[in-house]
Amino acid sequence: MNISDSSLSASLSPSGAHADDGAIGVLVSLKGAQATLSCYIGPDGEQARCSIGSIVVIKQGATRAVGLVLEVNVNPQDWIAGSANHVNMQIELIGEIRDDEARRPIFYRGVRSYPEMGSAACLIEPADLAAIYALNDERGMKIGSLSLREDIPAMVSVAKLINRHFAIVGSTGVGKTTAVALLLKKCLEENGQLHVLILDPHNEYRHHFREQAIILNSENLDLPFWMLRYEELADIIYPGRTPLPDEADALFEAMALARLGYATQSKGGGMPSASRRQQSADAPNFTADTPTPYRISDIQKVIDDWLGLLERRYPVNTLRALRTRLDALAHDPRYRCMFGKTLVSDNMVEVISKIFRIPPDGRPITILELGGLPNEVINALVSVIGRLAFDISFLSRGAHEIALICEEGHRYVPRDHSLGFRPTRLALGRIAKEGRKYGLSLGVISQRPAEIDPTLLSQCSTIFAMRLPNETDKSIIRECLPAYSASLSDILSSIVDREAIAFGEAIPTPMRMTFTNHRTAPRHEDPAPEGATADKQKNESLARIVARLRGDYQTA
Repeated sequence: MNISDSSLSASLSPSGAHADDGAIGVLVSLKGAQATLSCYIGPDGEQARCSIGSIVVIKQGATRAVGLVLEVNVNPQDWIAGSANHVNMQIELIGEIRDDEARRPIFYRGVRSYPEMGSAACLIEPADLAAIYALNDERGMKIGSLSLREDIPAMVSVAKLINRHFAIVGSTGVGKTTAVALLLKKCLEENGQLHVLILDPHNEYRHHFREQAIILNSENLDLPFWMLRYEELADIIYPGRTPLPDEADALFEAMALARLGYATQSKGGGMPSASRRQQSADAPNFTADTPTPYRISDIQKVIDDWLGLLERRYPVNTLRALRTRLDALAHDPRYRCMFGKTLVSDNMVEVISKIFRIPPDGRPITILELGGLPNEVINALVSVIGRLAFDISFLSRGAHEIALICEEGHRYVPRDHSLGFRPTRLALGRIAKEGRKYGLSLGVISQRPAEIDPTLLSQCSTIFAMRLPNETDKSIIRECLPAYSASLSDILSSIVDREAIAFGEAIPTPMRMTFTNHRTAPRHEDPAPEGATADKQKNESLARIVARLRGDYQTA
């Protein structure tokens, strides 16, 4: 439907019928949720009060249709400088407002009663604007304010953010880390039972949680190698490639026999025969993936037994290479977080308690700094963390609420399945699909949403899209946005730092908002102790770097 512009001048001019009632224009075209307003701009800029992202209402009896301004245009040939002009304003109808019996405005998504042609459009009143972004009876938290009205708070539903998954995407330097820290702090204020684990590849979160978190890194992390499954250990032993069939079979069988051997010796028995037949007869429940302790020396003992046989199951070169690689891992200080302990004990309870903060002991957040760890162990480490998080939540039937935050999520669950690490993708994918049933939520943080597995992103019910200059990334967000607000993705390349387009189940209505700036400390290292000079700090820092290059962690 449309209306001719021939009769608009009188109604939109300063002396027209709508001039004094706050109208900025009239409805001249309507197609589904898309509408066009014809607006008057006087010679001195009168009524030029709308910009991209503004919200207007079109009154129709007791109902007010709500529209989001997407585009303002005028034919350059028709523009007359210093005179009155008409401009066309493209809006998208996102819902309607009706007053309840107490005359309180209530917002409803979708439009049931469309306005008539020629209806007046006005800027939205503050009370109506607040109603659009109100959570009504839901428990919510303030995380910032609307970008166009700082007096209107940006609210998020705590339950829907925690009980489901969320994503924060945006290019480097737009404030993703600060936004994550703010959301987590607010969630912990509302839910004291929440346990948070942050996978931090850039070591930048510690300054946001000085009093609430413990820091695990290459110097104090303890995740015994025997907690790894076969695929996870194989990825460390054979980094960057898939093991050959003989290599895979030898490692799988050796791990199973090593677990069996340690269990047998712990009960006072001897090391069992290195044969598959004896293994299956003596302990059919022991496999390479059984989470029971064993020593590197137990695997090496199995390999030595195989090398001593006249009829070997596997090639000599394969067995010797495997033994050599295991010996190197056991003695390389870079891998001490997994292979550093000479004495092995069944400390699985202590390891899980420390990593997942059960009980929290006043610090419910674990920041796992991946920056100082060897690249060869990161995939396996994330896989173990994701798998354990799901198992804890599942076996406790949701008694322990856990939030797993994956910074640089596209590294772990890439769109291209030939990249990344299969066990990690499966572990995080299982959390995305089933975790919310057991109180386990996932937070995905990424610079490149186009590189994330779309299945994972589709499971994130709430998304905060910060500045994204790349068109491919913007198209991904456009697909996630509700149809009536998909055009919001067009402004993603121009929004400022700490600003986001927020939408999803935890957000009452898609909104352009600005996160509260709560940063209290710089992102660089803590200040030096009193009396320390800058040159001394630099020398000590350089000495530490050299010591770490040599693997001398004690000196470092």
